[in-house]
Amino acid sequence: MVVVGSTIVVAATNDEVFRVITQELRSKIESCHNLPSPPGVATRIIELANDPEADIARIAEVLSLDPAITAKILRIANSPMYARQRKTENLRQALMVVGLNATISLALSFSLLKSWQADHAGGLDYPLYWRRALLAAMTSHVLARVIGVKDGEELFLACLIQDIGVMALDRAIPDLYAGLGEAQGRQAALVEREKERLGVDHAAVSGWLLERWQFPERTQQVVAASHDPERFAKSNANAVFARCVALSGMIAELFLDTSGARGFGDVARCAETYFEIDKEGVGELLAEIGKMIPDAESIFETEILSQSRSEEILEEARDALMLRNLQALQAVDQLKTSTESLEKRTQRLEESNKRDPLTNLFNRSYLDHYLRDAFHNSNMANAPLSVAFADLDKFKSVNDTYGHAMGDQILVTTANILKANVRGADVVARYGGEEFVLVFPHTEYTLLKTICERVVRAFRETRHDVGTRRDLNVTISIGMATHNDGRLFRSAEELLKAADKALYTAKLQGRNRSVPFDLVASSQLAQM
Repeated sequence: MVVVGSTIVVAATNDEVFRVITQELRSKIESCHNLPSPPGVATRIIELANDPEADIARIAEVLSLDPAITAKILRIANSPMYARQRKTENLRQALMVVGLNATISLALSFSLLKSWQADHAGGLDYPLYWRRALLAAMTSHVLARVIGVKDGEELFLACLIQDIGVMALDRAIPDLYAGLGEAQGRQAALVEREKERLGVDHAAVSGWLLERWQFPERTQQVVAASHDPERFAKSNANAVFARCVALSGMIAELFLDTSGARGFGDVARCAETYFEIDKEGVGELLAEIGKMIPDAESIFETEILSQSRSEEILEEARDALMLRNLQALQAVDQLKTSTESLEKRTQRLEESNKRDPLTNLFNRSYLDHYLRDAFHNSNMANAPLSVAFADLDKFKSVNDTYGHAMGDQILVTTANILKANVRGADVVARYGGEEFVLVFPHTEYTLLKTICERVVRAFRETRHDVGTRRDLNVTISIGMATHNDGRLFRSAEELLKAADKALYTAKLQGRNRSVPFDLVASSQLAQM
Protein backbone atom coordinates (compact mmCIF):
# COMPACT_ATOMS: atom_id res chain seq x y z
CA MET A 1 0.00 0.00 0.00
CA VAL A 2 1.37 3.43 -1.01
CA VAL A 3 0.02 6.78 0.21
CA VAL A 4 0.11 9.59 -2.38
CA GLY A 5 -1.13 12.83 -0.81
CA SER A 6 -4.46 11.89 0.68
CA THR A 7 -5.08 9.10 -1.84
CA ILE A 8 -4.32 5.47 -1.02
CA VAL A 9 -3.06 3.44 -3.97
CA VAL A 10 -3.10 -0.33 -3.62
CA ALA A 11 -0.75 -2.31 -5.86
CA ALA A 12 -0.43 -6.07 -5.52
CA THR A 13 3.08 -7.24 -4.71
CA ASN A 14 4.71 -10.07 -6.65
CA ASP A 15 4.19 -12.41 -3.70
CA GLU A 16 0.45 -11.67 -3.62
CA VAL A 17 0.09 -12.18 -7.39
CA PHE A 18 2.13 -15.37 -7.54
CA ARG A 19 0.62 -16.93 -4.38
CA VAL A 20 -2.28 -18.21 -6.51
CA ILE A 21 0.16 -20.63 -8.18
CA THR A 22 -0.02 -23.81 -6.13
CA GLN A 23 3.14 -25.51 -4.91
CA GLU A 24 2.16 -28.60 -6.89
CA LEU A 25 2.05 -26.61 -10.14
CA ARG A 26 5.32 -24.85 -9.34
CA SER A 27 7.03 -28.17 -8.70
CA LYS A 28 5.65 -29.61 -11.93
CA ILE A 29 6.94 -26.64 -13.96
CA GLU A 30 10.33 -26.59 -12.21
CA SER A 31 10.85 -30.31 -12.73
CA CYS A 32 10.06 -30.09 -16.43
CA HIS A 33 13.28 -30.99 -18.27
CA ASN A 34 12.50 -28.85 -21.35
CA LEU A 35 11.27 -25.73 -19.50
CA PRO A 36 12.03 -22.61 -21.56
CA SER A 37 14.76 -20.53 -19.95
CA PRO A 38 17.01 -17.68 -21.09
CA PRO A 39 20.04 -18.90 -23.09
CA GLY A 40 23.59 -17.91 -22.17
CA VAL A 41 23.74 -14.58 -23.99
CA ALA A 42 20.24 -13.64 -22.75
CA THR A 43 21.29 -14.39 -19.17
CA ARG A 44 24.26 -12.04 -19.55
CA ILE A 45 21.95 -9.37 -21.01
CA ILE A 46 19.54 -9.72 -18.05
CA GLU A 47 22.48 -9.14 -15.70
CA LEU A 48 23.31 -5.94 -17.60
CA ALA A 49 19.67 -4.80 -17.36
CA ASN A 50 19.91 -5.04 -13.56
CA ASP A 51 23.35 -3.37 -13.38
CA PRO A 52 23.20 0.45 -13.09
CA GLU A 53 26.93 0.59 -13.87
CA ALA A 54 26.58 -1.11 -17.27
CA ASP A 55 28.29 0.88 -20.01
CA ILE A 56 28.68 0.75 -23.79
CA ALA A 57 31.89 -1.29 -23.65
CA ARG A 58 30.35 -4.08 -21.53
CA ILE A 59 27.15 -4.23 -23.58
CA ALA A 60 29.07 -4.32 -26.85
CA GLU A 61 31.26 -7.12 -25.47
CA VAL A 62 28.24 -9.27 -24.57
CA LEU A 63 26.33 -8.63 -27.80
CA SER A 64 29.36 -9.38 -29.94
CA LEU A 65 29.11 -12.98 -28.68
CA ASP A 66 26.08 -13.41 -30.93
CA PRO A 67 26.65 -12.02 -34.46
CA ALA A 68 23.00 -12.57 -35.43
CA ILE A 69 21.78 -10.32 -32.61
CA THR A 70 24.43 -7.72 -33.45
CA ALA A 71 23.22 -7.67 -37.07
CA LYS A 72 19.61 -7.13 -35.95
CA ILE A 73 20.60 -4.26 -33.61
CA LEU A 74 22.43 -2.58 -36.52
CA ARG A 75 19.37 -3.10 -38.71
CA ILE A 76 17.12 -1.50 -36.09
CA ALA A 77 19.51 1.46 -35.71
CA ASN A 78 19.31 2.07 -39.48
CA SER A 79 15.53 1.56 -39.66
CA PRO A 80 12.95 4.41 -39.84
CA MET A 81 12.56 4.03 -36.07
CA TYR A 82 15.94 5.76 -35.60
CA ALA A 83 16.33 7.44 -38.99
CA ARG A 84 19.65 9.26 -39.48
CA GLN A 85 21.41 10.94 -42.39
CA ARG A 86 24.50 8.77 -41.93
CA LYS A 87 24.40 4.99 -41.90
CA THR A 88 25.27 3.25 -38.63
CA GLU A 89 28.09 0.86 -39.49
CA ASN A 90 29.21 -0.74 -36.23
CA LEU A 91 27.80 -1.88 -32.89
CA ARG A 92 29.19 1.03 -30.87
CA GLN A 93 27.57 3.54 -33.21
CA ALA A 94 24.29 1.63 -32.94
CA LEU A 95 24.47 1.78 -29.14
CA MET A 96 24.91 5.56 -29.32
CA VAL A 97 21.91 5.91 -31.66
CA VAL A 98 19.50 3.53 -29.93
CA GLY A 99 20.62 4.11 -26.32
CA LEU A 100 21.88 1.72 -23.66
CA ASN A 101 18.59 0.68 -22.06
CA ALA A 102 16.82 0.39 -25.41
CA THR A 103 19.63 -1.77 -26.79
CA ILE A 104 19.49 -4.08 -23.79
CA SER A 105 15.73 -4.61 -24.22
CA LEU A 106 15.95 -5.15 -27.98
CA ALA A 107 18.92 -7.52 -27.68
CA LEU A 108 17.12 -9.55 -25.04
CA SER A 109 14.03 -9.74 -27.27
CA PHE A 110 16.08 -11.05 -30.20
CA SER A 111 17.99 -13.53 -28.02
CA LEU A 112 14.87 -15.02 -26.41
CA LEU A 113 13.05 -15.17 -29.74
CA LYS A 114 15.97 -16.98 -31.38
CA SER A 115 16.18 -19.51 -28.53
CA TRP A 116 12.51 -20.23 -27.95
CA GLN A 117 10.98 -19.95 -31.41
CA ALA A 118 12.28 -23.33 -32.51
CA ASP A 119 10.87 -25.12 -29.45
CA HIS A 120 7.86 -27.41 -29.80
CA ALA A 121 6.03 -29.51 -27.23
CA GLY A 122 2.57 -30.61 -26.06
CA GLY A 123 -0.61 -29.41 -27.74
CA LEU A 124 0.39 -25.76 -28.24
CA ASP A 125 0.22 -24.28 -31.73
CA TYR A 126 3.69 -22.70 -31.69
CA PRO A 127 3.51 -20.83 -35.03
CA LEU A 128 0.26 -19.19 -33.86
CA TYR A 129 1.82 -18.45 -30.43
CA TRP A 130 4.80 -16.60 -31.97
CA ARG A 131 2.71 -14.74 -34.53
CA ARG A 132 0.63 -13.33 -31.68
CA ALA A 133 3.75 -12.47 -29.66
CA LEU A 134 5.36 -10.62 -32.57
CA LEU A 135 2.14 -8.77 -33.45
CA ALA A 136 1.75 -7.65 -29.82
CA ALA A 137 5.38 -6.46 -29.74
CA MET A 138 4.97 -4.54 -33.01
CA THR A 139 1.73 -3.00 -31.76
CA SER A 140 3.43 -1.84 -28.56
CA HIS A 141 5.97 0.13 -30.60
CA VAL A 142 3.24 2.05 -32.43
CA LEU A 143 1.09 2.46 -29.31
CA ALA A 144 4.02 3.77 -27.26
CA ARG A 145 4.61 6.51 -29.81
CA VAL A 146 0.92 7.44 -30.02
CA ILE A 147 0.44 7.92 -26.27
CA GLY A 148 3.96 9.17 -25.50
CA VAL A 149 5.22 6.25 -23.42
CA LYS A 150 8.93 6.23 -22.63
CA ASP A 151 11.07 3.08 -22.62
CA GLY A 152 9.28 1.76 -25.71
CA GLU A 153 11.83 -1.01 -26.19
CA GLU A 154 11.23 -2.34 -22.66
CA LEU A 155 7.51 -2.34 -23.50
CA PHE A 156 8.35 -4.21 -26.73
CA LEU A 157 10.11 -6.90 -24.66
CA ALA A 158 7.23 -7.17 -22.16
CA CYS A 159 4.71 -7.66 -24.98
CA LEU A 160 6.89 -10.21 -26.73
CA ILE A 161 7.17 -12.45 -23.66
CA GLN A 162 3.88 -11.70 -21.87
CA ASP A 163 2.56 -15.20 -22.65
CA ILE A 164 5.71 -17.20 -21.83
CA GLY A 165 3.64 -18.90 -19.13
CA VAL A 166 1.67 -20.61 -21.93
CA MET A 167 4.85 -22.22 -23.19
CA ALA A 168 5.84 -23.33 -19.68
CA LEU A 169 2.40 -24.81 -18.97
CA ASP A 170 2.43 -26.62 -22.32
CA ARG A 171 5.68 -28.31 -21.35
CA ALA A 172 4.59 -29.17 -17.82
CA ILE A 173 1.08 -30.37 -18.83
CA PRO A 174 1.33 -31.52 -22.50
CA ASP A 175 -2.41 -32.08 -23.00
CA LEU A 176 -3.52 -28.76 -21.47
CA TYR A 177 -4.23 -26.98 -24.77
CA ALA A 178 -5.06 -30.03 -26.87
CA GLY A 179 -8.24 -29.71 -28.91
CA LEU A 180 -8.51 -25.92 -28.77
CA GLY A 181 -7.45 -25.49 -32.40
CA GLU A 182 -7.61 -21.91 -33.70
CA ALA A 183 -9.14 -20.84 -30.36
CA GLN A 184 -5.57 -20.86 -29.02
CA GLY A 185 -5.24 -17.43 -30.64
CA ARG A 186 -7.78 -16.06 -28.13
CA GLN A 187 -6.67 -15.30 -24.60
CA ALA A 188 -10.17 -15.92 -23.27
CA ALA A 189 -10.12 -19.54 -24.51
CA LEU A 190 -6.67 -20.19 -23.03
CA VAL A 191 -7.58 -18.63 -19.68
CA GLU A 192 -10.85 -20.56 -19.46
CA ARG A 193 -9.03 -23.87 -20.05
CA GLU A 194 -6.25 -22.96 -17.55
CA LYS A 195 -8.59 -21.92 -14.76
CA GLU A 196 -10.81 -24.92 -15.31
CA ARG A 197 -7.86 -27.32 -15.04
CA LEU A 198 -5.44 -25.44 -12.75
CA GLY A 199 -7.32 -22.65 -11.01
CA VAL A 200 -4.78 -20.10 -12.30
CA ASP A 201 -4.05 -18.46 -15.66
CA HIS A 202 -0.81 -18.14 -17.58
CA ALA A 203 -0.29 -14.41 -16.80
CA ALA A 204 0.58 -15.25 -13.18
CA VAL A 205 2.85 -18.08 -14.36
CA SER A 206 4.58 -15.71 -16.82
CA GLY A 207 5.25 -13.14 -14.10
CA TRP A 208 6.52 -15.83 -11.72
CA LEU A 209 8.95 -17.18 -14.34
CA LEU A 210 10.29 -13.69 -15.05
CA GLU A 211 10.87 -13.20 -11.32
CA ARG A 212 12.82 -16.48 -11.16
CA TRP A 213 14.93 -15.34 -14.15
CA GLN A 214 15.54 -11.95 -12.48
CA PHE A 215 13.98 -9.82 -15.20
CA PRO A 216 13.47 -6.12 -14.27
CA GLU A 217 10.71 -5.80 -11.65
CA ARG A 218 8.47 -3.60 -13.82
CA THR A 219 8.51 -6.22 -16.58
CA GLN A 220 7.57 -8.92 -14.06
CA GLN A 221 4.64 -6.92 -12.68
CA VAL A 222 3.09 -5.70 -15.94
CA VAL A 223 3.31 -9.16 -17.51
CA ALA A 224 1.61 -10.68 -14.45
CA ALA A 225 -1.13 -8.03 -14.81
CA SER A 226 -1.58 -8.44 -18.58
CA HIS A 227 -5.10 -9.92 -18.14
CA ASP A 228 -6.10 -7.45 -15.44
CA PRO A 229 -4.20 -4.16 -15.96
CA GLU A 230 -6.68 -2.22 -13.85
CA ARG A 231 -5.30 -3.87 -10.73
CA PHE A 232 -2.91 -0.88 -10.93
CA ALA A 233 -4.55 2.41 -9.98
CA LYS A 234 -4.04 5.09 -12.65
CA SER A 235 -1.66 6.94 -10.31
CA ASN A 236 0.60 3.88 -10.07
CA ALA A 237 3.88 4.22 -12.01
CA ASN A 238 3.25 0.87 -13.77
CA ALA A 239 -0.37 1.56 -14.76
CA VAL A 240 0.25 2.94 -18.26
CA PHE A 241 2.79 0.21 -19.03
CA ALA A 242 0.36 -2.54 -17.93
CA ARG A 243 -2.48 -1.12 -20.01
CA CYS A 244 -0.18 -0.90 -23.04
CA VAL A 245 0.72 -4.59 -22.68
CA ALA A 246 -2.95 -5.58 -22.36
CA LEU A 247 -4.14 -3.48 -25.31
CA SER A 248 -1.25 -4.63 -27.52
CA GLY A 249 -2.26 -8.25 -26.89
CA MET A 250 -5.90 -7.49 -27.75
CA ILE A 251 -4.92 -5.81 -31.03
CA ALA A 252 -2.68 -8.76 -31.95
CA GLU A 253 -5.64 -11.04 -31.28
CA LEU A 254 -7.84 -8.88 -33.52
CA PHE A 255 -5.42 -9.37 -36.43
CA LEU A 256 -5.21 -13.14 -35.91
CA ASP A 257 -8.77 -14.13 -35.01
CA THR A 258 -10.82 -14.99 -38.10
CA SER A 259 -13.83 -16.14 -36.05
CA GLY A 260 -14.91 -12.61 -35.13
CA ALA A 261 -14.75 -13.34 -31.39
CA ARG A 262 -12.51 -10.31 -30.89
CA GLY A 263 -14.15 -7.45 -32.83
CA PHE A 264 -13.00 -3.94 -33.70
CA GLY A 265 -15.57 -2.52 -31.28
CA ASP A 266 -14.12 -4.41 -28.29
CA VAL A 267 -10.64 -3.10 -29.02
CA ALA A 268 -11.92 0.43 -29.59
CA ARG A 269 -13.75 0.44 -26.25
CA CYS A 270 -10.62 -0.61 -24.36
CA ALA A 271 -8.50 1.96 -26.22
CA GLU A 272 -10.98 4.64 -25.19
CA THR A 273 -11.06 3.44 -21.57
CA TYR A 274 -7.30 3.04 -21.18
CA PHE A 275 -5.93 5.97 -23.20
CA GLU A 276 -8.86 8.06 -24.50
CA ILE A 277 -8.09 6.97 -28.07
CA ASP A 278 -11.28 7.27 -30.16
CA LYS A 279 -12.37 4.91 -32.94
CA GLU A 280 -10.72 7.03 -35.59
CA GLY A 281 -7.47 6.87 -33.64
CA VAL A 282 -7.77 3.08 -33.38
CA GLY A 283 -8.31 2.86 -37.14
CA GLU A 284 -5.15 4.90 -37.74
CA LEU A 285 -3.29 2.70 -35.25
CA LEU A 286 -4.31 -0.47 -37.08
CA ALA A 287 -3.33 1.04 -40.42
CA GLU A 288 0.16 1.89 -39.15
CA ILE A 289 0.61 -1.62 -37.72
CA GLY A 290 -0.46 -3.12 -41.03
CA LYS A 291 2.20 -1.10 -42.86
CA MET A 292 4.88 -2.33 -40.44
CA ILE A 293 4.15 -6.05 -40.92
CA PRO A 294 6.30 -6.62 -44.06
CA ASP A 295 9.36 -4.96 -42.47
CA ALA A 296 8.84 -6.86 -39.22
CA GLU A 297 8.58 -10.15 -41.11
CA SER A 298 11.91 -9.35 -42.76
CA ILE A 299 13.64 -8.43 -39.48
CA PHE A 300 12.30 -11.45 -37.59
CA GLU A 301 12.64 -13.76 -40.61
CA THR A 302 9.16 -15.25 -40.25
CA GLU A 303 5.66 -14.85 -41.67
CA ILE A 304 3.44 -12.98 -39.23
CA LEU A 305 0.18 -12.38 -41.09
CA SER A 306 -1.26 -13.08 -44.52
CA GLN A 307 -1.90 -10.07 -46.74
CA SER A 308 -5.58 -10.97 -47.06
CA ARG A 309 -6.13 -11.03 -43.29
CA SER A 310 -4.36 -7.69 -42.86
CA GLU A 311 -6.65 -6.15 -45.49
CA GLU A 312 -9.75 -7.61 -43.76
CA ILE A 313 -8.80 -5.93 -40.47
CA LEU A 314 -8.22 -2.57 -42.11
CA GLU A 315 -11.55 -2.88 -43.90
CA GLU A 316 -13.29 -3.52 -40.56
CA ALA A 317 -11.68 -0.40 -39.17
CA ARG A 318 -12.76 1.70 -42.16
CA ASP A 319 -16.34 0.37 -41.97
CA ALA A 320 -16.59 1.17 -38.26
CA LEU A 321 -15.26 4.68 -38.84
CA MET A 322 -17.66 5.29 -41.71
CA LEU A 323 -20.66 4.17 -39.64
CA ARG A 324 -19.62 6.40 -36.76
CA ASN A 325 -19.17 9.38 -39.08
CA LEU A 326 -22.52 8.87 -40.83
CA GLN A 327 -24.37 8.68 -37.52
CA ALA A 328 -22.69 11.82 -36.27
CA LEU A 329 -23.48 13.71 -39.48
CA GLN A 330 -27.14 12.67 -39.44
CA ALA A 331 -27.70 13.56 -35.79
CA VAL A 332 -25.74 16.71 -35.08
CA ASP A 333 -24.07 17.85 -38.28
CA GLN A 334 -24.72 21.57 -37.92
CA LEU A 335 -24.03 21.70 -34.18
CA LYS A 336 -20.86 19.66 -34.60
CA THR A 337 -19.55 21.94 -37.33
CA SER A 338 -20.05 25.10 -35.29
CA THR A 339 -18.66 23.50 -32.14
CA GLU A 340 -15.56 22.21 -33.92
CA SER A 341 -14.99 25.61 -35.49
CA LEU A 342 -15.15 27.28 -32.08
CA GLU A 343 -12.89 24.63 -30.53
CA LYS A 344 -10.32 25.02 -33.31
CA ARG A 345 -10.27 28.80 -32.89
CA THR A 346 -9.83 28.36 -29.14
CA GLN A 347 -7.09 25.78 -29.64
CA ARG A 348 -5.27 28.03 -32.10
CA LEU A 349 -5.43 30.93 -29.65
CA GLU A 350 -4.23 28.78 -26.75
CA GLU A 351 -1.44 27.32 -28.88
CA SER A 352 -0.28 30.73 -30.09
CA ASN A 353 -0.01 31.90 -26.49
CA LYS A 354 2.42 29.02 -25.82
CA ARG A 355 4.66 29.62 -28.83
CA ASP A 356 7.59 31.82 -29.69
CA PRO A 357 6.50 33.79 -32.80
CA LEU A 358 9.86 33.47 -34.63
CA THR A 359 10.83 29.82 -34.07
CA ASN A 360 7.39 28.35 -33.25
CA LEU A 361 9.03 26.61 -30.26
CA PHE A 362 7.39 26.80 -26.85
CA ASN A 363 8.00 30.14 -25.17
CA ARG A 364 9.51 30.82 -21.76
CA SER A 365 6.14 31.32 -20.07
CA TYR A 366 4.94 27.88 -21.14
CA LEU A 367 8.32 26.37 -20.25
CA ASP A 368 8.09 27.66 -16.67
CA HIS A 369 4.68 26.03 -16.15
CA TYR A 370 5.62 22.80 -17.91
CA LEU A 371 8.91 22.36 -16.05
CA ARG A 372 7.25 22.82 -12.65
CA ASP A 373 4.62 20.19 -13.54
CA ALA A 374 7.27 17.82 -14.90
CA PHE A 375 9.34 18.22 -11.73
CA HIS A 376 6.29 17.44 -9.58
CA ASN A 377 5.49 14.34 -11.68
CA SER A 378 9.11 13.21 -11.45
CA ASN A 379 8.91 13.29 -7.65
CA MET A 380 5.53 11.54 -7.53
CA ALA A 381 6.64 8.71 -9.84
CA ASN A 382 10.23 8.61 -8.56
CA ALA A 383 11.28 8.85 -12.20
CA PRO A 384 14.25 10.75 -13.69
CA LEU A 385 13.78 14.18 -15.24
CA SER A 386 16.51 15.74 -17.40
CA VAL A 387 17.02 19.33 -18.57
CA ALA A 388 19.45 20.72 -21.15
CA PHE A 389 20.32 24.44 -21.39
CA ALA A 390 21.65 25.28 -24.87
CA ASP A 391 23.24 28.42 -26.29
CA LEU A 392 24.52 29.17 -29.80
CA ASP A 393 28.25 29.93 -29.77
CA LYS A 394 29.39 33.48 -30.65
CA PHE A 395 25.97 34.31 -32.05
CA LYS A 396 26.38 38.08 -31.51
CA SER A 397 29.08 38.13 -34.19
CA VAL A 398 26.59 36.57 -36.64
CA ASN A 399 24.13 39.43 -36.15
CA ASP A 400 26.91 42.03 -36.29
CA THR A 401 28.44 40.57 -39.47
CA TYR A 402 25.46 39.36 -41.47
CA GLY A 403 22.55 41.32 -40.02
CA HIS A 404 19.57 40.44 -37.83
CA ALA A 405 17.54 38.99 -40.72
CA MET A 406 20.22 36.34 -41.25
CA GLY A 407 20.41 35.86 -37.47
CA ASP A 408 16.66 35.21 -37.37
CA GLN A 409 16.98 32.68 -40.21
CA ILE A 410 19.67 30.80 -38.26
CA LEU A 411 17.46 30.81 -35.14
CA VAL A 412 14.64 29.20 -37.14
CA THR A 413 17.07 26.59 -38.48
CA THR A 414 18.30 26.02 -34.92
CA ALA A 415 14.72 25.27 -33.79
CA ASN A 416 14.31 22.74 -36.61
CA ILE A 417 17.60 20.99 -35.76
CA LEU A 418 16.66 20.73 -32.07
CA LYS A 419 13.20 19.29 -32.84
CA ALA A 420 14.64 16.82 -35.35
CA ASN A 421 17.11 15.38 -32.86
CA VAL A 422 14.87 14.85 -29.82
CA ARG A 423 11.89 12.56 -29.28
CA GLY A 424 8.25 13.39 -29.79
CA ALA A 425 7.46 13.65 -26.06
CA ASP A 426 10.43 15.92 -25.28
CA VAL A 427 9.82 19.69 -24.96
CA VAL A 428 11.96 22.28 -26.73
CA ALA A 429 11.54 25.96 -25.76
CA ARG A 430 13.20 29.24 -26.69
CA TYR A 431 14.42 30.72 -23.43
CA GLY A 432 15.43 34.05 -24.91
CA GLY A 433 17.71 35.38 -27.65
CA GLU A 434 19.91 32.49 -28.78
CA GLU A 435 19.26 30.41 -25.62
CA PHE A 436 17.10 27.29 -25.64
CA VAL A 437 15.92 24.84 -22.98
CA LEU A 438 15.09 21.17 -23.63
CA VAL A 439 13.12 19.08 -21.12
CA PHE A 440 13.25 15.26 -21.16
CA PRO A 441 10.70 13.52 -18.84
CA HIS A 442 11.48 9.95 -17.70
CA THR A 443 15.03 10.28 -19.04
CA GLU A 444 18.13 9.24 -17.11
CA TYR A 445 21.51 10.95 -17.55
CA THR A 446 22.99 8.26 -19.84
CA LEU A 447 20.25 8.76 -22.43
CA LEU A 448 20.36 12.56 -21.98
CA LYS A 449 24.09 12.53 -22.77
CA THR A 450 23.49 10.48 -25.95
CA ILE A 451 20.78 12.88 -27.18
CA CYS A 452 22.80 16.02 -26.41
CA GLU A 453 25.89 14.63 -28.13
CA ARG A 454 23.70 13.94 -31.16
CA VAL A 455 22.44 17.57 -31.08
CA VAL A 456 25.96 19.01 -30.81
CA ARG A 457 27.09 16.82 -33.71
CA ALA A 458 24.12 17.94 -35.84
CA PHE A 459 25.01 21.62 -35.34
CA ARG A 460 28.68 20.87 -36.06
CA GLU A 461 27.68 19.30 -39.40
CA THR A 462 25.20 22.03 -40.48
CA ARG A 463 26.24 24.83 -42.83
CA HIS A 464 24.15 28.02 -43.20
CA ASP A 465 23.96 29.80 -46.56
CA VAL A 466 24.80 33.48 -45.88
CA GLY A 467 24.96 34.55 -49.55
CA THR A 468 27.79 35.72 -51.77
CA ARG A 469 28.77 32.06 -52.29
CA ARG A 470 29.64 31.65 -48.62
CA ASP A 471 28.34 29.40 -45.91
CA LEU A 472 28.65 29.58 -42.14
CA ASN A 473 28.92 27.00 -39.35
CA VAL A 474 27.28 27.90 -36.01
CA THR A 475 28.02 25.49 -33.16
CA ILE A 476 26.13 25.02 -29.91
CA SER A 477 27.09 24.52 -26.27
CA ILE A 478 24.84 22.55 -23.91
CA GLY A 479 24.68 22.19 -20.13
CA MET A 480 22.94 19.09 -18.74
CA ALA A 481 21.34 18.27 -15.38
CA THR A 482 19.25 15.29 -14.24
CA HIS A 483 16.94 15.01 -11.23
CA ASN A 484 16.15 11.65 -9.57
CA ASP A 485 19.11 9.85 -11.15
CA GLY A 486 21.84 9.96 -8.52
CA ARG A 487 21.15 13.57 -7.55
CA LEU A 488 18.08 15.35 -6.16
CA PHE A 489 17.25 19.01 -6.66
CA ARG A 490 14.93 20.96 -4.41
CA SER A 491 12.91 22.61 -7.19
CA ALA A 492 12.50 22.93 -10.93
CA GLU A 493 14.20 26.31 -10.73
CA GLU A 494 17.24 24.76 -9.04
CA LEU A 495 17.40 22.01 -11.68
CA LEU A 496 17.31 24.61 -14.49
CA LYS A 497 19.96 26.71 -12.73
CA ALA A 498 22.19 23.62 -12.52
CA ALA A 499 21.89 23.10 -16.29
CA ASP A 500 22.71 26.79 -16.79
CA LYS A 501 25.88 26.42 -14.67
CA ALA A 502 26.87 23.38 -16.71
CA LEU A 503 26.39 25.49 -19.87
CA TYR A 504 28.78 28.09 -18.42
CA THR A 505 31.31 25.29 -17.87
CA ALA A 506 30.88 24.15 -21.50
CA LYS A 507 31.60 27.70 -22.69
CA LEU A 508 34.76 27.93 -20.57
CA GLN A 509 35.96 24.54 -21.83
CA GLY A 510 35.97 25.77 -25.42
CA ARG A 511 32.30 25.68 -26.56
CA ASN A 512 30.89 23.25 -29.18
CA ARG A 513 30.21 20.52 -26.61
CA SER A 514 27.76 19.21 -23.99
CA VAL A 515 28.77 19.18 -20.31
CA PRO A 516 26.95 17.67 -17.28
CA PHE A 517 26.35 19.61 -14.09
CA ASP A 518 29.04 18.99 -11.52
CA LEU A 519 28.67 20.51 -8.06
CA VAL A 520 32.41 20.80 -7.39
CA ALA A 521 33.18 22.35 -10.78
CA SER A 522 30.29 24.81 -10.35
CA SER A 523 31.60 25.86 -6.94
CA GLN A 524 35.02 26.50 -8.43
CA LEU A 525 33.52 28.55 -11.26
CA ALA A 526 31.60 30.68 -8.77
CA GLN A 527 34.89 31.64 -7.10
CA MET A 528 36.56 32.75 -10.35
